[in-house]
Amino acid sequence: MVTAEISPDLLDKVSARFPALKREKQLDWHIFIVDRDDLLALGVFLKSEADLDFAFLTNLTGVDYLDYMEVVYHLYSYARQHKLCLKVRVTRDDPVIDSVTGIWTTADWHEREAYDLFGIVFKGHANLKRIFCTDDFPGHPFRRDWELHNDEEYLLRDVKTSEEYGMPDELPS
Repeated sequence: MVTAEISPDLLDKVSARFPALKREKQLDWHIFIVDRDDLLALGVFLKSEADLDFAFLTNLTGVDYLDYMEVVYHLYSYARQHKLCLKVRVTRDDPVIDSVTGIWTTADWHEREAYDLFGIVFKGHANLKRIFCTDDFPGHPFRRDWELHNDEEYLLRDVKTSEEYGMPDELPS
């Protein structure tokens, strides 16, 4: 997949249409910080404008910064061969955001994963249910306030000794 950097003119076009967006650049990604109320309109614009043509959502994930959480969207245009990142902040008390499955169908499983692991609720998702954890799991394991603990019942134990693997019991210092 060849990727060209999105042109400054196109970034300016997006900013002109959505003046509340904040712009950043990290490594080779141009990033727009989006208010959650503008997400759907921005998504439709990015996909439908011929010179932008962001027809593919390559990834969507949640990030927990303890003070707030973010939903991160990585978009790609096969026709134009450029990419863009969107970040939407949500609060820990109200981790609700509109689903983008109506714009990019690939968001379906990604949103379910972010819901399951971070507790981010995607309003309007047709099948928002857990994807990794059991339905009765009492929390969201990727949230930074989730207490980590080991359940001895599920720990894997190796039945072979280090010597059987050809390794010393202790590594030389």
